[in-house]
Amino acid sequence: MSGVEAAISAGGIIFAYLGLTPIISVASEVQKPQRTIPIALILSVVLSTIIYVLLQLAFLGSIPTEMLNGGWAEVSKQFSLPYRDIAITLGMGWLAFMVISDAIISPSGTGNIYMNATPRVIYGWAKAGTFFKAFTHIDKASGIPRPALWLTFGLSIFWTLPFPSWEQLISVVSAALVLSYAIAPVTAAGLRRNAPDLPRPFRVRAFGIIGPISFMISALIVYWSGWNTLSWLLGLQIVMFVVYVMCKGKVPEHTVSLAQQVKSSLWLIVFYALIILFSWLGSFGGLNVIGHPWDTVLVAAMSLGIYYWGARSCLPQANFSGDEEE
Repeated sequence: MSGVEAAISAGGIIFAYLGLTPIISVASEVQKPQRTIPIALILSVVLSTIIYVLLQLAFLGSIPTEMLNGGWAEVSKQFSLPYRDIAITLGMGWLAFMVISDAIISPSGTGNIYMNATPRVIYGWAKAGTFFKAFTHIDKASGIPRPALWLTFGLSIFWTLPFPSWEQLISVVSAALVLSYAIAPVTAAGLRRNAPDLPRPFRVRAFGIIGPISFMISALIVYWSGWNTLSWLLGLQIVMFVVYVMCKGKVPEHTVSLAQQVKSSLWLIVFYALIILFSWLGSFGGLNVIGHPWDTVLVAAMSLGIYYWGARSCLPQANFSGDEEE
């Protein structure tokens, strides 16, 4: 069972279904978001499921029978690049060429999508008053938040350079993206406390149940990424938080004081620290002091406590000054 859990996070399964963030990031630029956004989200998941199920069926049906004698471990040795190697085995060199070409070209599409969406997130962060004001500048000719775009480009290069293989990159990207999703239910719960009269184009029924469960599942997927990924990924987040607090004279405080920023975000830093601790002691690349499945149970229980802490430590009053200016 632990192998299945590790495959969900580090094996690329969850990565195959990630990519919903850009849809939300550009929600303010679409017509009739109440109707369009749910359709886009549902279609992205459904179409991804159909495509990947068909790919798996094609893979299973294409493996020569004699190669199954040694089990799946032997298949893994024979096929380092499964679809290309199967195409070569079947004598379809043209298909092998197309598979390799697609593997090179396809990531560029994902890169373009995130290069479009991430600057908007940075811009919104800066407009909310909790990031540097320089990133609120918009190029008049193109309407693009150009400083935020350059920061996105720089970060994309920074995060790509340290990884020697695609597999290691996927593991880190999956954990980082799931972390970004994990914050959403806590944010929604906080807004229900400090902005109860805020218009809600999208309503989630039974959010009191769905919210904590979704955060718990996100925490588990992150935990299953393993110690080798989380030790430095989350450790780096904690270090950046400390550096941010130490730069007290330079951080933006015109909307939210630094003390309030720390108070409202401390739950997240504690969450990172506890995930690192459980990962170190747990069975996913750690010391295995806490064996499986008890490590998973403890992380699930811890995440529920963190969820309710985060929901209650929101800003006393929601800040929408940046939205009003737009």
